[in-house]
Amino acid sequence: MKALIFLLFFCISGHQVHAGQKITIGETAWIGVEGLPFSYLARVDTGAKSSSINATNIIILDKSTVYSENIGKTLSFETRNRDGRSQSMTAVIVKVSNIRNSQGIEQRYVIRLPLSWKHVRKIVEVNLRNRSTMNYKLLIGRNFLSEDFLVDVEMKADNDQSKGSK
Repeated sequence: MKALIFLLFFCISGHQVHAGQKITIGETAWIGVEGLPFSYLARVDTGAKSSSINATNIIILDKSTVYSENIGKTLSFETRNRDGRSQSMTAVIVKVSNIRNSQGIEQRYVIRLPLSWKHVRKIVEVNLRNRSTMNYKLLIGRNFLSEDFLVDVEMKADNDQSKGSK
């Protein structure tokens, strides 16, 4: 029964790596976001529990000032990569995370996004943050890396931006 549940979860999650295989990824990688016509040069951060994407102009219909009351609502936002390419996206808020960083603790909305690198595709929770002043507009955390990747900090992203896309 446990094997059947695992297999069902494995298929639903869009996982395309065979059990036991680990792929080496560098400290940066071109990551694709399904539905976007461009990729992100992303920073791979094993110290970050979750992934984070550049999001500005976040709009929630019937927005509550209490973050947790917006869970389940649809939001729209604009995302932009480091090359200045941008697109509007919509998604459902799945939770609110309290993120601890150098500025303190801040609340962020979390959505699910299908991310891909080479032949690996995973649907992961990604928090929304204005990363417009940061070098990397997408941060890849352990929730994407878990079970499938080994990180080689000496390895850099290649120059082929299409590698992250399908």
